[in-house]
Amino acid sequence: MKLSKSRLSTFITCPQKYFISYILSIRPLRTSPEFLIGSATHYLISTYYQKRMSNEPCDHQASLNAFWSKYDLKNAEFETQEEMDAARQESLNLAEVFLKETALDPLYAEYSFSLPIINVATGETIQDLELVGIIDLIDRPNGNGQTRALEIKTKARKPDDFMAQVSLELTCYAYWLKFLHDQDVVPVGYLNIIKTKKPYIHWQPQERTERDFVELYHTIKKVSQNIADERFYRNPGIQCSWCDYKPICMNDAQTAETVFGKEAVETLRQTRPA
Repeated sequence: MKLSKSRLSTFITCPQKYFISYILSIRPLRTSPEFLIGSATHYLISTYYQKRMSNEPCDHQASLNAFWSKYDLKNAEFETQEEMDAARQESLNLAEVFLKETALDPLYAEYSFSLPIINVATGETIQDLELVGIIDLIDRPNGNGQTRALEIKTKARKPDDFMAQVSLELTCYAYWLKFLHDQDVVPVGYLNIIKTKKPYIHWQPQERTERDFVELYHTIKKVSQNIADERFYRNPGIQCSWCDYKPICMNDAQTAETVFGKEAVETLRQTRPA
């Protein structure tokens, strides 16, 4: 089994959402504008740093075209081409704000990892399970020996300060740096691009220690056991308000078919208990 921070977060939020998304592989037919703007912004930033580290010129317009060429009004939730063009321009503007205001010098961009799950306090491992992921940026702040994991986010408003402190994904990324460099303290942080009328960058620096890694081990152990035991129950709550799968849970067959397609709805019908 391979678990990522996205899979872990999805299962913790709602096991039924995990089942529909990752076991049945049912996804919306069209991608939301907000997701596309965030993804495009992220792509432009990571492409810029990857090319810079390879001493290659970076053409933002070419990168923009490469990303948005995969989408049109059939697979993206835009009403008009003008709306889609505006979203495209917004992603470029946000990326340029980020690169101008952060002045980072990362060691790696889009760093992929795969590693075993170990209790760093006892040496106990979880057999046949790996933690996988991609770290947005890794740098070495202040020129010292510690490496730092950074995650880029696009937000409509400034997030609560405690979010970085309790973030599961930042703990996952810090665990990799602990594994790689055996750092007692691993600095991490969110770099939030706040999409106000005048966009700005909001830093949320944090750090992770052995206590966080031991807690991560136990979280992964419990989640993986629940997945293996197929405990895919529904967990209703405030998160349902923005969940793609709300039409399914609300038994709104017509909307579910529009969002996911007839084949997906039929698959769901066959997998649900009588």
